Amino acid sequence: MKPFKPTTFISLFLAVLITGCASTKVINSQESVKERRTVESIVSLGGPFKQVAGVSSAQSRVILYRDAQSPLPGATSIFLDGRYHASLEAGAWSALCYRTGNVELGARQMLVGSAPKDLPDTITALSLMPGQTHYLRVQQSGAQPVLQPVAAAQALQELVGTREQVHTVSRVAQACNEATAAAAPAPAPAAPVPAQTYTLPADTLFAFDRSDRDAMTDNGTRAIDSLLARLAQDFSRIDRLHLIGHADPLGSPERNERLAIERAQTVREYIATTGQLQAPITTEGRSSREPVVRHCGSVASARAIACNQPNRRVAIEVTGVRR
Repeated sequence: MKPFKPTTFISLFLAVLITGCASTKVINSQESVKERRTVESIVSLGGPFKQVAGVSSAQSRVILYRDAQSPLPGATSIFLDGRYHASLEAGAWSALCYRTGNVELGARQMLVGSAPKDLPDTITALSLMPGQTHYLRVQQSGAQPVLQPVAAAQALQELVGTREQVHTVSRVAQACNEATAAAAPAPAPAAPVPAQTYTLPADTLFAFDRSDRDAMTDNGTRAIDSLLARLAQDFSRIDRLHLIGHADPLGSPERNERLAIERAQTVREYIATTGQLQAPITTEGRSSREPVVRHCGSVASARAIACNQPNRRVAIEVTGVRR
């Protein structure tokens, strides 16, 4: 038997000590990563809303927000002229500065793990005025989000208690150039008025199974012109038009979804070309979820196509002050 050497004991002790330290570092490192990931996963909202300064006449400021009691599930992704800006949780706000003029703001509701969408659920057409701040609230329409313009005084009250959405980076926001002079005081909010709905049959507006501008019929454009003339007579002020496209159950759900929203968007584009209306116009499509008649069947026969005609339509909700 070989005699025990002190150096052997020291070597074994150091090996155990080093191994233990290494294990501790691995555990601590893992715990640190876990802790960091936990912190990162919950830091999506920043500070509370504070009234913003005015911007120069070369820009407009847009403030988007979502009520804390919003029943829409998931986050509302916001797009400006087709480019991503932010995803709003319930009780969150986001702001950006942008060029003046006509823009399109898209809203799309998303849930984690859900299939991606290639189209926004709704689109709001808006004219951004030089040096002004525009407020838009995420409003539920059916199961979809709509960006609804809101008067400044009302928006400032509703923004109390909201927090800034900070976990995403805008692809569209510009550096803000603040105004050199004090901004004009916000106007008093207008009294709420109920919306009135007008319906245009899609078969009058478009050729069957079409939604593009070239497919609009002469009867369809005349029907829109007639409606605009009627609105000018009936309303002393129009605050907003909301266009809702509907489809029949014939064909695939994906096709009907696209037809419904594209028909509403095409009508909005035509109204814009007439120059007769300056109010914001929002659009959405509801596919075949809200049929007027339900007994026609879903097989595309000549009889079913004729029977489903009332289901193919564009509804126009008008909010304003009647004469």
